[in-house]
Amino acid sequence: MKGNPENRYRTWAKSRSNRLRNYDYSEDRPIHVTICTDAKRNFFDSKISANIVIDELLGTSKDLGFRLLCYCLMPDHLHIVISPGQSGLPLPKFLNIFKGGITTILRKRCGLSRLWQRSAYDYVIRFDEDLRDVIEYIIHNPVRRGLAEKADDYPCSEWFDNEIQRYF
Repeated sequence: MKGNPENRYRTWAKSRSNRLRNYDYSEDRPIHVTICTDAKRNFFDSKISANIVIDELLGTSKDLGFRLLCYCLMPDHLHIVISPGQSGLPLPKFLNIFKGGITTILRKRCGLSRLWQRSAYDYVIRFDEDLRDVIEYIIHNPVRRGLAEKADDYPCSEWFDNEIQRYF
């Protein structure tokens, strides 16, 4: 792997546009997306809210025909690797539906007025070796943050081999 994966695949806190110019975000290509909470507040440290987010992520992906390759829900942000698959829908459409759905649910249950930062950050994965590196980075995020000793011990992350294998 070239470069430090800590910096290479971190998609938030970079001084750049959130979207690539002239890129078709409905193309069947894996994209690493980082969605941060408003003001980086720890909203997802309770098991209840974490389960709601994960259920909504899985449901929205399935309902819209997106391919979810992996996810890792941290207390203050969410990493996913997702592809529009054959849905024909662009990534921003998925993000609007997913983020809006979660916000509505948690507003009713917890009285939150604002949950997410505006938009999300993405990294269009270009090669199969990048895909492996990105997934490794995502799955080990809880270990780096001291939330788990081993990546497999963290309950709010998962990868889906059947979806990952489509891109090799």
